[in-house]
Amino acid sequence: MKKMLVIDDNIEFRNMISDYFSEFGFEVIQAENGEIGLETARKISPDIIFLDVMMPDKSGIEVLRELQTDENTVNIPVMVITGTYFEKTMNDLFLQESNCRGFISKATDISAIQKKVEEIIPRK
Repeated sequence: MKKMLVIDDNIEFRNMISDYFSEFGFEVIQAENGEIGLETARKISPDIIFLDVMMPDKSGIEVLRELQTDENTVNIPVMVITGTYFEKTMNDLFLQESNCRGFISKATDISAIQKKVEEIIPRK
């Protein structure tokens, strides 16, 4: 079973992603902030991480960069998600990081999010 880690301070979004992707065979683990997300990623080595941009303890870019400094998490693909408008410069900042595989809005249709996930980690 593929593992997905959702690092987001918004419980409704975490639950929506969890409910949806659980039906497609993912074990979805949730983390409500960046610090817990980093600890969890190191423990479980998920196949993919959904990472929120703005969180209270650590920003998404801080988490993304810390994931890259750990040999156990450096190769985990990360989809950056945001609930707010983002400028192209922010998108470019995240995409400079080697583990960032995409930047999407939380308002994106869930089936489009699923398609992006399948592009990153194809189903067998």
